[in-house]
Amino acid sequence: MLRRAGVITSVSVLLLMLGASSAHALALVAIAPSAGAVVTHSPTQVVLTFDGALGEQGNSVTVTDSSGKRIDDGSLEVNGSKALVGITTLTSTGVMTVEYQVVGADGVSLSGTSNFQVSAAALATPSATASAVPTPVDTLPPLETSTATNSFWSNLKSGGSGLLLGVLLLTVLLSRLARRKRQ
Repeated sequence: MLRRAGVITSVSVLLLMLGASSAHALALVAIAPSAGAVVTHSPTQVVLTFDGALGEQGNSVTVTDSSGKRIDDGSLEVNGSKALVGITTLTSTGVMTVEYQVVGADGVSLSGTSNFQVSAAALATPSATASAVPTPVDTLPPLETSTATNSFWSNLKSGGSGLLLGVLLLTVLLSRLARRKRQ
């Protein structure tokens, strides 16, 4: 009987760890400026929209120019499913890279990159409306560098702890039952 309790416990813990895959995978649904866009007005911010609410901790969005110099102002604002970061006054043209790492409210993390290009016309014409409305990503090819990760610990935080407690309680009950039968 004790052997059976050990097997049940092991299988239950394994199922708990595999259960993390049933958690909602966070996905990027829009980004402005859109991936691959050539902007002719200097954007004042980058807006990323996800399909789920973001957590308050562990999020970062950086924007760099073609030389690798950061051009974001570091003012990351998370509001529900959106992450916004301001952009400093642009002084160069070329490909700008947006790198993000965000954590959903349920603990699921996602990271990836996106690029947009700044034309020479953008340096002469600053515009707050150039990046105000996110463009849907569904018309763009998938971001190859995006990865959603679910971890054992994030699963515990989002409801798996009750299952773990149940498994531990079952183990204790089965071991007590096995001791009584031996006596």
